[in-house]
Amino acid sequence: MTDARAAGGLSDDELAAALLPLVGGAGNVSAVTACASRLRFVLRDAAVVDEPAVRSVPGVAMVVTQGGQFQVVLGGRAIPVSTVVRRLVGG
Repeated sequence: MTDARAAGGLSDDELAAALLPLVGGAGNVSAVTACASRLRFVLRDAAVVDEPAVRSVPGVAMVVTQGGQFQVVLGGRAIPVSTVVRRLVGG
């Protein structure tokens, strides 16, 4: 159990699983990386993203579209969540 779940939030696995369909699913993700605070998606079709739903996921601070990336600001959880997302998309 992660600290976030203990505090009433989602685990890293749950957060990744919640975000992936909202960005169009595994087939829409061309690449995923992370920095210290942002989960960065390169998407095949950015038009299918349900941005309001992404913003409403517990643990998401904000979203930013920049440099051809859809970025989800997660704070210190970005790197562990990116690891889970990469596993879910098969890469």
